[in-house]
Formats: sequence, C-alpha cells, structure tokens
Amino acid sequence: MRHISAPIRDEGAGARVRRLFPSTELRWPATDPFLLFDEFFVAAHAGFPDHPHRGFEIITYMLEGGFQHRDSLGNAVSAPAGHAMHFVTGSGIIHSEMPIGSAHGIQLWINLRRTQKAIAPSLRLISPDEMPQHTIEGGYVRRIASPSGPIVLHTAATYDDVVFNSVGSVSWDVSRESVALVYVIEGEIKCTDTTIHAGQMCVFDGEPAEIQSSSSARAIVLTGQRQHESIRFVGPFVD
Repeated sequence: MRHISAPIRDEGAGARVRRLFPSTELRWPATDPFLLFDEFFVAAHAGFPDHPHRGFEIITYMLEGGFQHRDSLGNAVSAPAGHAMHFVTGSGIIHSEMPIGSAHGIQLWINLRRTQKAIAPSLRLISPDEMPQHTIEGGYVRRIASPSGPIVLHTAATYDDVVFNSVGSVSWDVSRESVALVYVIEGEIKCTDTTIHAGQMCVFDGEPAEIQSSSSARAIVLTGQRQHESIRFVGPFVD
C-alpha cells in the first residue's frame, strides 16, 4: 500500500482540479483500469467548454453545486449535488461541462478495452434515490457503481462514497488482479497503518483494503479489475 497527494492546478477555462493521476507519482498501469481522477472546483465564470473525447467512460459525481452537460448527440442534462453522470465516450463525441452557479465534485475516467473502443457514445444521469446505501460501523456507504448497478461499467469495478460520522471501519475484498483506491474528501482516514488527509489517496495493489476513521470523515473508494492492456493516452483520447 502506498499513498500520494496532489496540488491544485488550472484546467479547462478557469476551472481548478486536484489531479491524483495520471501524475509523476501514479501512472498507468499502476491504476489500471482507472485512467484519471480529478477533484474539481469550478466557479460560476469558469468551466469546460466544448472538447472531444474517445476511448473511455466517465463518472462525474457532484458533491456541491451542479453541472450542465451538453454534447454532440444532442443531450442537455443538468446534474445537481448528489447526482452522478455516466458518460461513455466510445468511438468519439464532443461535449461541454459548465457549472450551475458553481460546481464541486469528482471526475473519474475508466478505460475501455481495445475491443470496446468503438462502441456508441451514451449518457445517463443517476439520482441519489437510485444509489443504494448501507450502514457500516460509524457511518454509511452510498454505492454509485458496481456490476449490479446503479452504474454498470464496462469493466468489473465498484465506486463508493463512504461517510464516517464517528469512530468506525470498513473493508473491501481486493483480488490479486485488482486495485483499490481510497481518496479522502473530508477529515482523515487510516489506510492500514498510514493516515491520509483530505486531498490524498492511498493505493491497495491486489490486497484487501481496510479503512478506519477516529472521527467524522468522507472518502471515495474505488475497486477495479485490471485489464492488462497497453494504452496510448493523448490528451482527450485514449487508444
């Protein structure tokens, strides 16, 4: 298990992101099947105007404010806080993401296997009511993606929003062919014997992932089965 942190950088048109990967500390295939992870902060005057993508799928999870998504398929979707968008870029698409007032959230890119790169683009909005929630010691877990939903990705993966209100712990089984990533949004989390704080991520490579909290905290936890494919990452395109 290792951990990393990342500074906030400029992106898009006046937006700011904390990009955990790809980075000098964490590059493919260390995060396979996950390509990119940003915590984004977008003020009312900023955003991500029209830009192209292909070759992967995206989950955008809104923490505060909202995003207005528009694309070349004719979709125009508003995602307020608590909602998630599942966007498959597939064979190629142009889209924009502009804030509704302001926007704060998490964006995750997941690779599509080489045999899936040319699938048709698609978009789906998921509301908080569709996200199952279960109680854990000291808090709860809201599930955003898994092989049984509500978002079903094209690779075996899970995406959880974990909230601790007090002392507690929770764990995930991670096979030797999988990776688990834990990103702290608020407070601090203990990953095995290492404590990480807001803006930091720990990486479990083929080992069980257990996290603990001694007080209130919030984290995003991802698990994904490795695809073991080489990629060519060229800006907005992943071939």
